[in-house]
Amino acid sequence: MSFLIRQCAPKDMKDLMRFVREIAGLYCVPVDTIRIKEEDLKEAGFGKHPRYECFVAEVPPEQKTKEGHTLIGYILSVYTYSIWRGKNLYIDNLYVMPEFRGKLIGDMLFLRAAEAAWLNGCTQLRMHTSSQKPENLDFLFRRGGEDLTVKEGWQLLRFYEESLRKMAAQSKF
Repeated sequence: MSFLIRQCAPKDMKDLMRFVREIAGLYCVPVDTIRIKEEDLKEAGFGKHPRYECFVAEVPPEQKTKEGHTLIGYILSVYTYSIWRGKNLYIDNLYVMPEFRGKLIGDMLFLRAAEAAWLNGCTQLRMHTSSQKPENLDFLFRRGGEDLTVKEGWQLLRFYEESLRKMAAQSKF
């Protein structure tokens, strides 16, 4: 199977939204709870102040999916900063369509993001993954990932919109 990994482009936003919906389905997240829209993704990635970096996996037209898609996976990341380590790359999503898994596509996407991190002066790469998918953990462990929850007791927390709104209302600044 031939494929290429390339920088995501504005024309890819429809496919990125398709991937987001597919991932939601895999994790039983109701699609109607997804707030991001195609235009939001485009502005966040290609507007005046890009907020993320993204690479896509593409197959030639003769290898397209039965639905006619040539984009079959992606990796989306953001640069963050650690007061202890400096610049980091945080991978928000790595996804390859199920029928294309096991063909090194995920590996190549991951390696491309790691290369970008290294070339941009990052000292570490960070990513979270669901405990519902142990194969994802295995994928990351094989590449040298460490489970910080087990090793150091770090917990990943999320503050949803309502909590954020309440805290902002309490601010006196």
